[in-house]
Amino acid sequence: MTNPGHVPLLFSFRGIRLLQIIVAIGAGAIAIGGVVVLKAYLDEGGVPLLLMGVLFGILFIWMFGMALRLPTSFVAISEDRMRIRYGGFVDAIVETRDVAGAQLVTWKWWRGLGVRTGFGGGVALVAAWGPAAEVTLKSPIRVWLIPRLWRVSATRVVLSVRNPHKFVERFGPVKAEPQKSAAASKRKRR
Repeated sequence: MTNPGHVPLLFSFRGIRLLQIIVAIGAGAIAIGGVVVLKAYLDEGGVPLLLMGVLFGILFIWMFGMALRLPTSFVAISEDRMRIRYGGFVDAIVETRDVAGAQLVTWKWWRGLGVRTGFGGGVALVAAWGPAAEVTLKSPIRVWLIPRLWRVSATRVVLSVRNPHKFVERFGPVKAEPQKSAAASKRKRR
């Protein structure tokens, strides 16, 4: 009898529609601000107003594009690979053998939504508060904090996916690295 291997899994992000609405409202506010600034430029002139209007226009285009891309966020796991896609911030393929393990965590409301980091090797890709899966990787992935401008490397990634317990079941707990004894290291040096 052959081993069928692991069944491919597809996880969507909980709350991604709410985050999409928040980003779309932000894009609309930026667009209104840009129109007001450009109106002020046309009435009074001045290069700073024109530059601010252009900046608002660029921010609007970026935020509107992000609002369109957020619903395509997912985590797909096959026997050999895992693909993490979250808006325009990350689209990474990780070998499943590079996953050290996973655990359930609770994402608190005060920690925010979107791409979050503490710059200590951890990144959160969250669209909802509550239960989430934290995956620990052996090799870091790159996540854009500001797409195409500022990225960080992460070995711990919190994902607010639907059914995080199934995600954790797939990889199991984080396996501890075996510690070498002092006697074994002394024998190697001789």
